[in-house]
Amino acid sequence: MKMDKNLRDSSLYEEKFRFKEGQSNIRFCSILLFVVMAVFALYAYWTMNFGGVTVSGNSMRNTLYSGEQLLMKYVDGEDAKRGDVIVVYVGNYKEFNDGTEYLIKRLIAVEGDRVKCTDGQVSIMYAGTKEWVELYEPYAHYTNKSAYDFAEYMVDKGEIFFLGDNRNNSTDSRYQEPYGSRLDDLYKVEDIIGIVPTWAIKYQNILKNILF
Repeated sequence: MKMDKNLRDSSLYEEKFRFKEGQSNIRFCSILLFVVMAVFALYAYWTMNFGGVTVSGNSMRNTLYSGEQLLMKYVDGEDAKRGDVIVVYVGNYKEFNDGTEYLIKRLIAVEGDRVKCTDGQVSIMYAGTKEWVELYEPYAHYTNKSAYDFAEYMVDKGEIFFLGDNRNNSTDSRYQEPYGSRLDDLYKVEDIIGIVPTWAIKYQNILKNILF
């Protein structure tokens, strides 16, 4: 018995169509699975490496203003570099008996550095060197630069030295009056929990609309 040619061709066409349709469905499911996995991977990376921080107070003016919401990158304290805007946990220090747990400041000096300020000019003798270098600080804000001086500090092992950009209105590593409650040492590198990247400050309004 002979099969009608049209019937045979139709059967082959339907089989070929079903095969291609099956391949298309597999391809679609594979792409969808890849997208879902990529989204979860990105979400996991983001939540493990970034967090939000809200600025409270004016100690970082004119770089940051009270109430601003920023993106912070979690880092090991030793990864923070001089000049970084850092977030420091201070909840264990007795001078913050008002409930303050975190400070946002600028890292100025690290282990082995010496730092001082004369006539409002901050200078550093970097670890392993013997010459004082005047810091170029376009971010620093003074209400009275001539009144802003502090004596020389030696940043010992495991310590950091940070300042607020609003120099005449900042509780920071200068533990002279009226911050004279801790005369023995500086804050520790392990107190750093994160940095606020420059791009997070520059594009904070865009990031705020997306993330907060």
